[in-house]
Amino acid sequence: MALDGIFLRYIKHEIETEALGARVSQIYQPNRDELVFAMRTFNGNKKLLLSARANSPRVHFCGNTPENPASPPMFCMLLRKRIGGGKLVAVRQQECDRVLFLDFECVNELGDTVLITVVCEIMGMYSNIIIVDSNGVIIDSLKRVDLTMSSRRLVLPNIKYELPEAQDKLSILKHSAEEIAEKNS
Repeated sequence: MALDGIFLRYIKHEIETEALGARVSQIYQPNRDELVFAMRTFNGNKKLLLSARANSPRVHFCGNTPENPASPPMFCMLLRKRIGGGKLVAVRQQECDRVLFLDFECVNELGDTVLITVVCEIMGMYSNIIIVDSNGVIIDSLKRVDLTMSSRRLVLPNIKYELPEAQDKLSILKHSAEEIAEKNS
């Protein structure tokens, strides 16, 4: 089953219920397209899997951690540096889009409290995991997108983050079933 915006909305609610206020104790990158955040919650430890695999992008809690490489990839080390020990303060989603925003309150190198957002874009082969600072500037991403890959939307460090292009669809949250059926006919 494909993970659509409505199902992602329920996952968002589950993450808010189970892990809001949780601290990130460890970050793993078992393979090049997946991340696991080990989190200390009020109800015990949870593992949140973020996957940007083309054939199975998803976000969910998992029971056990996949095997890790001997040395962590650079993206994983960057996440550990920026988000390690951070607290999950918000989980956001615009209507029923397949983009989930995980906001972490972290401490930077100077000891200041900063907000770092991990953006999970669940869009098939275009899925990505992006780290964004409090000013909306991309720190880095799991899959970098430059001009050779796309002329519409760049995903590179030090560029302002932009949401994926909106599709011409009616929202199930704002429109009736009749309006949606009429538009689709």
